[in-house]
Amino acid sequence: MHHSLDIPVGEITLRGRLYLPEDAAGPVPVVIAHEGIGSVAEIGFPYAHLFTDAGLGVAFYDHRGLGHSDGEPRQQIDPWQFARDMRHVITHLSLRDDVDPARIAVWGFSLGGMVGMFAAATDTRPAAVVSVVPPVSGWSARKLFPPAELASLDAAIVADRLGQSRGEPPVVLQTSGHRTPDGPAVMFTDPEGLEFIKRFDGVRSWRNELTLSSLDHLFEMEVTAYAERITAPVLMVLADGDTVAPVEDAREMFKRITAPKELVEYPGQHYGILVDHFEEIVSRTTSWLAKTLA
Repeated sequence: MHHSLDIPVGEITLRGRLYLPEDAAGPVPVVIAHEGIGSVAEIGFPYAHLFTDAGLGVAFYDHRGLGHSDGEPRQQIDPWQFARDMRHVITHLSLRDDVDPARIAVWGFSLGGMVGMFAAATDTRPAAVVSVVPPVSGWSARKLFPPAELASLDAAIVADRLGQSRGEPPVVLQTSGHRTPDGPAVMFTDPEGLEFIKRFDGVRSWRNELTLSSLDHLFEMEVTAYAERITAPVLMVLADGDTVAPVEDAREMFKRITAPKELVEYPGQHYGILVDHFEEIVSRTTSWLAKTLA
């Protein structure tokens, strides 16, 4: 059972769905769920039942500029803005009669895990946080690109800023794929990542591209600096060989969290554990959420 979500945030509207347990009696705990970079709400709909089967409602919505939500430029990633928007989503859900405002949690993997932790660090309302393979350091994110390319990348970001100030459209790069000498710039090239995005095939609202200025926004994020500000219980799930969202950074952030916390690590790489253990991870984390929010 789901309800359409139209969430006003200033002059734009964020859109998604709220799934509720079929046997819900009265207000229920609700989890705000997000996938990784460039993902859209539609990708989460098929596994909503893993939340509702645990007695939880789950809200999926498109970040601004993505999918069916408003916002320009399109395909722009801005974790700071996404976290601010999430706080508006918490407010919107808390005003619903079928949602328990004291039991709204955040759940996400990769970029979704980063945004959820940042929102929980700047807002005391989230009652629990699940963060799966989160990137927590913008400085480390620069290592996704070959060192020899960083100088030209920084120059391209500056040139794109100048171009947009003259009214030119944002420069766009490909999110995942193979780098070729004459092809577009590509952010993720690892084989497991390419395998993971096959699950996006047929999702019409998803696009395999990001604005170049998204990298500028990603590089400025240092979520670890906010670790001590998180007051809600935290479950962090990591890949012990993660180099996409370096596991050492996430472990350091986990150490600095002073709220009740739990750490689980799977053997493997960032996208590898999502390919091999996705449903298990979702089931494991929803069970934790159901217990924590009970």
